Amino acid sequence: MRTVLVELRNDNALRLLKDLELINIIRVLDTHVPEIKEMKKERKKLSASLRGSISKDRAKELNDQLDQMRSEWEIRDI
Repeated sequence: MRTVLVELRNDNALRLLKDLELINIIRVLDTHVPEIKEMKKERKKLSASLRGSISKDRAKELNDQLDQMRSEWEIRDI
């Protein structure tokens, strides 16, 4: 068995989940379960997890290439 966190986009989704619970396919947990609150606390920003993954020299190189591509795109004639 596995626990997943789901974000509901509308009330119909909650009704569908409740129907699945009625036929014993899933079990809907209360959102105030401490484990779910802990999972939310453990998340960190993507930028924080990627910080330092490439060197500063490589980042500058990629930024220069990006600037070059942008300038080439602007002078392009169609």
